[in-house]
Amino acid sequence: MSSLSYFFTKFAAKVLDFDHTALPEQQFALIQDVLANESVQIRGTEPKELLSCLKRKHLVNSITVTRLKNDVVFSSSGNGQAESKNASNLMNFATKNFATADLVTMRTEKDWVMLMPFGKSIYIVKANSCLSTVELKAIAREIEFELKKRHIS
Repeated sequence: MSSLSYFFTKFAAKVLDFDHTALPEQQFALIQDVLANESVQIRGTEPKELLSCLKRKHLVNSITVTRLKNDVVFSSSGNGQAESKNASNLMNFATKNFATADLVTMRTEKDWVMLMPFGKSIYIVKANSCLSTVELKAIAREIEFELKKRHIS
């Protein structure tokens, strides 16, 4: 039985060109080439413009920052207030029901939604794929740095 399986595996590899063991090096090279040639300049004094630049730089769909102490919302999209309210409610639920809630990740029909508290803010990032905690913290640190550099709250 194993020789028959071996035969069909070799047949599929030769005739149908099935080889799922190798990484798609050509696709990685293409993505690296595009990213190397793409330079995103972070500019602007308005928070929406700044977040739009950072959104393009980090290849995410939208970024929303909610300041918990004074209810200020910065958003790269137009619906920051609604997202902020929903995110605050969800983070409150998560912190009440779980011991530690460092990151809340949800999958919607179109994209992934990640909520992360950082400092006295909640960061809401929407992307086509799920980002790790390290990536989200890097985005949050960069946003905080750029907001402080531009003297925006």
